[in-house]
Amino acid sequence: MKAANHYLNWGYKVFDRRRDEIEPLLLQALQDSRAIEIGLYAHDPATHDLLDSLLPGSECPLNTHLDHRRLNVFALDDEDLISLLRRQIENSLLWGASYGINHLSAFTLTRRPEYQEALERKLTEQLRILNRLCREYQFPIHIENTYHEIDFYRRIMLSVEREELDQLHFCFDFGHAKVWSMRPLRAWLDFLAELDRTGRRLHFHLHTNRGLSDEHLSFVDAEWMDLCHVDEYTTPWNSFKALAILEQRFPQARKVMEVQPSEARENLQRVLEEIERIGRRDALISA
Repeated sequence: MKAANHYLNWGYKVFDRRRDEIEPLLLQALQDSRAIEIGLYAHDPATHDLLDSLLPGSECPLNTHLDHRRLNVFALDDEDLISLLRRQIENSLLWGASYGINHLSAFTLTRRPEYQEALERKLTEQLRILNRLCREYQFPIHIENTYHEIDFYRRIMLSVEREELDQLHFCFDFGHAKVWSMRPLRAWLDFLAELDRTGRRLHFHLHTNRGLSDEHLSFVDAEWMDLCHVDEYTTPWNSFKALAILEQRFPQARKVMEVQPSEARENLQRVLEEIERIGRRDALISA
């Protein structure tokens, strides 16, 4: 039985390592025609054989996540890395991926005000390189928020707009913003709405944490740990209401749960049950 049509853009992330770990989840996602993201970090041959056999021609909404440790935007002035990037894009296209995810850097970039102009200039040069390659392959890339604030990503995306880098879009990571940003979720959602209005496409990574580090907790674990209540990040919502708001505001965007494969199905089922329950309750209130 396939998943409800209006939630097929919610799905799972798996990694190209340990075929035995990801195969059951991948088969379930294919059966349900549910969204899949493949992290290209390990390059395990047995796992790639599985992906080569299962993914081409599937009905799943599919994207990949580039090896951001080596292929992040900041590093793309190395010809050897450009060759590796080409191989990862070509693999992605072979499997039927419609786009990829990448990070601006593998580490925290400077926050010193006197260096911001030079940093933006450097990143813009690198983004031009990335956009040319994406245009060649017709394979868009979504830039993911990591260690920096909204204002930093707003400047970068304004540069993307100004330079007419048409293949570059945005990925919002729910857990990253909780750890590394001082701004509440509602401010991030307003920023994402700005991007949406300019025609930039969105992608979401959904997981949570205790606010101290990037733990990639499932929402099932977070609920058990009493972490799904209203906090400084999600206020005025609890975590499930925040996810419902996110779905309501950005229904077309793909939403991928970045949690352990062993927890992925239960986690997604719990989240979608809560979104349905919140929707029914809100409909009754407004009736």
